[in-house]
Amino acid sequence: MYKSYLNRKDLPRGLRNNNPGNLIKTNETWLGKVPHANNPDTRFEQFIELRYGIRAKFRDIITDINKGKNTITSLIHEFAPPFENNTAAYIATVVKLTGISALSKIELTQETLISLAKAISYVENGSDFTKYVTDKDYQDAMDILGINLPKKKVKYQR
Repeated sequence: MYKSYLNRKDLPRGLRNNNPGNLIKTNETWLGKVPHANNPDTRFEQFIELRYGIRAKFRDIITDINKGKNTITSLIHEFAPPFENNTAAYIATVVKLTGISALSKIELTQETLISLAKAISYVENGSDFTKYVTDKDYQDAMDILGINLPKKKVKYQR
C-alpha cells in the first residue's frame, strides 16, 4: 500500500496535495494526477498518491536540467522565481542540504535527483515533512519514474 495524504488539512499544502514539490497546476498529464475538476486547490496539482507527486517533481527536475538549467542556481530560479520567493535563501538551503555548489553542473543520477527533490520538498513544506516522507517514498517514485538513471556518480581512479 502506498501513502496518500490527500486533503489532510493538518498537513502543509504540499503534503495534503501529495505534491511535496508544490508543482503548479498545468495541462501536463502527469501519471497519477487528480483531474483539475476534482482538485479543490486553486493553484497546485494534486496526486492520488505521494509517490506520483514525487515522480512528477523528479520528471520536472530532469526536464529542466535537460533544457540547460543544470545548476542549483538556474534550477531554483525556475522553480522559485524572485518575484514570489526569497530565491537566494532557497538556493542556499538546497546547496546546504545537497552538498552541491550553487554553480556546479548537476550530474543527473538517482542519488542526485533524490537529494534535489528532498531539499526542494524541505523548503516547500518545512522541516516536519520528513516525518511524513521517507526514503522508501522516494524509492517508490523512482521505481515508477520511467527513466533509467545511473544510481550514483562513478569516480574512476588510475
